Amino acid sequence: MTTNQDEMFNRYFEDDKISDIQGDWKFLQSSNPLTDKNLYETGPYMEKLIKNIKNMQVPSEMIPRSEVDGAELEPWVRSPTFLEGERFNAEYDKVNSFIKGNQNKKLLLMELGVGRMTPMFIQQPFWNLTYNLPQASYVNINPKDAITHPKIEDKSLVIHDDINTVFADIAESLTK
Repeated sequence: MTTNQDEMFNRYFEDDKISDIQGDWKFLQSSNPLTDKNLYETGPYMEKLIKNIKNMQVPSEMIPRSEVDGAELEPWVRSPTFLEGERFNAEYDKVNSFIKGNQNKKLLLMELGVGRMTPMFIQQPFWNLTYNLPQASYVNINPKDAITHPKIEDKSLVIHDDINTVFADIAESLTK
């Protein structure tokens, strides 16, 4: 589960192993999600736009528009108009299916650099899962904001360091 919207995880994992709960730049949505519940692939629109950029501007007739209501398309990323439709629900279903299928196993929930801006999407659900699942453990790696909830301190590891440094240290210790 990631709040990243940059497809970084798609470079290393299959789509069915990633849950983009805050959207993804690879999709556009209508700026009017009340009438248009569709997502549109960004790629084809960007190819056309890039070819038509002149003086850092795009002709207004090139602005992508909804096929349903003609409203301008915008990135499908968390915003006041974020479309919580079919794809959004599918992203949450991936997470819920994984947790349900593994709730009686050892489960390590790792929060990697999320920070305090959006604790309701990863941090708080991970805390709740760690508290409620007997074999769950929680790790938070963040140079500034690594914290845990007092009720799960005994099932938590908090690391105040850079993620790259932590993983480099782990990789080095594994080769010894």
